[in-house]
Amino acid sequence: MCYISILYIINPIILEMNIHNYHINHPTQVITTQLGVPQEYRQQCIKEIYRLGDSQDQQTNVKATMTSYLIFDESKVFDKLLDNILTVVNNFIDKPYDLQYILRSAWGTIYKKDDYTIPHEHLPSNLSFVYYLQSSGNTPLVFDNCNFHINPTDDRLAIFPAYLTHSVPKHGDEQDRVCIAGNLIANKKKKLQYSFSI
Repeated sequence: MCYISILYIINPIILEMNIHNYHINHPTQVITTQLGVPQEYRQQCIKEIYRLGDSQDQQTNVKATMTSYLIFDESKVFDKLLDNILTVVNNFIDKPYDLQYILRSAWGTIYKKDDYTIPHEHLPSNLSFVYYLQSSGNTPLVFDNCNFHINPTDDRLAIFPAYLTHSVPKHGDEQDRVCIAGNLIANKKKKLQYSFSI
């Protein structure tokens, strides 16, 4: 437990607050699966990420080549892949019946040798994912506060709560590590509209 004492002024009343920070064990799921995406289509996606190139100039947590956050607006090549990911998430992740997960953002990343990502989370999104188009498994996805990591390989999808802090250590392989990551938010399902004519 962490104990913090804060002194601050409100209209000119001086208040002292004692803040208690509890670290609790809570069941958290990280889900992985192989999507079974054909190699030929994965190669198309890889080629398109290289074509789009770097949009962030390493100004984000990702210290590697990174596209914009709206990769689906820049290219239709990823539509089938992102649709498949949404289908998996909406069919296999527990949620209230009247909600569905929708795509908030998605981006491509190319890790060259010595590229890395600093610890971060993806709030205020609900879920995050990473799909590995090309990865040897030598450079893990690390969940920093959970003593847990995934060694990703080609065609593996990882889905996790957006509040989990995660990072990628320095990529040590000569072959590039290429993936698509994204964020999802829970949204009310649209009600079907019926119209009848006589």
